[in-house]
Amino acid sequence: MRVAYVHDWLVTYRGGEKVLEALLELYPEAPVYTLFYSPEAMPESIRNRTVYVPKWLNRLKRLRKALLPLLPAAIESLPLEDYDLIISTSSCVAKGVMVGPHAKHLCYMHSPMRYIWDQRQHYLDRNRSFSPKDFLIHVLSQRLRIWDVSSNNQVDSFIANSSFVAKRIKRYYARDSRIIHPPIELDRFFPHENKGRKGDYYLAAGAFVSYKRFDLAIAACEELGVKLKVIGSGPDEKRLRKLAGSNTEFVIKPNADEWVKLFQGAKALLFPGIEDFGITAIEALAAGAPLIAFRAGGALDFVEPNQTGIFFEQPTVASLKEAIRRFETLRFDDEVLKSFAERFSKKSFLENIRRELTALEGKS
Repeated sequence: MRVAYVHDWLVTYRGGEKVLEALLELYPEAPVYTLFYSPEAMPESIRNRTVYVPKWLNRLKRLRKALLPLLPAAIESLPLEDYDLIISTSSCVAKGVMVGPHAKHLCYMHSPMRYIWDQRQHYLDRNRSFSPKDFLIHVLSQRLRIWDVSSNNQVDSFIANSSFVAKRIKRYYARDSRIIHPPIELDRFFPHENKGRKGDYYLAAGAFVSYKRFDLAIAACEELGVKLKVIGSGPDEKRLRKLAGSNTEFVIKPNADEWVKLFQGAKALLFPGIEDFGITAIEALAAGAPLIAFRAGGALDFVEPNQTGIFFEQPTVASLKEAIRRFETLRFDDEVLKSFAERFSKKSFLENIRRELTALEGKS
């Protein structure tokens, strides 16, 4: 059986790439097709694979956001018709690859395109007007939505990374999906040396993008006078720094060991945005850090009130401040957090994917 993987682009090593990395273990000889590729940003497990990328398009990878209207045609141009099984991991256009008439296509869906569906406001100019530019953006978004819906007919089975994404797949594509949470590297987070010894700070971690709402975390901690460490990197850094005061510390692109230590030392991870899932949240639990999360999105799959964390109800500074105050009166058991995190192991992930592949093979 000829197998190929398809991933939107391989230019940063984040949650989606970690899922692909785990999936690659299923078929060690299968190649990877993608639209943009930066080998230096990838781990050895991906660099050592055969990766096919359109060379002319890859030269324009820094402009990939501007090229979004062209990406449906680009993904459809990938030569995949001779493969028997396609495994795509998609948050943009990867699910839209053209496959052969007898091929099976399993899509692991991180998210339907946020920037053309329900989270457009986080990707457009904050000072939008009825200008010709804005009108053009809406016209292009409309055409992308039409393609996004029609292209899901190329997929035989959808896997959603959370119940939140499963609902969005149903809403936008009218398709059912199986929920299989992403795999997490748990062992390196389990608190051994740090067990029982927490720092005096809260943590916000991940990509600095507006929908993660790190601005709420910063404002709440500054007003309460409690320490916050914001770790990661991204385009929203300049804006976030302007909001920060003396209680906020930024740690930009910490290495793997620093990342683990920061999680192990945190009182709790603040999770204030509406996310599709939230790998950082499971990493926090594995490290013994409970969660303070907005009651929406992927957080509904992993916050068990007073067991793994607590919710706040409104996406406001006041609501988050109240939750932090309430958190300070509670105690959480490291063993309970660790036990819950173990549900998201790579072993469990791969076992579930194998079952889905077996079921797919049985479909006519």
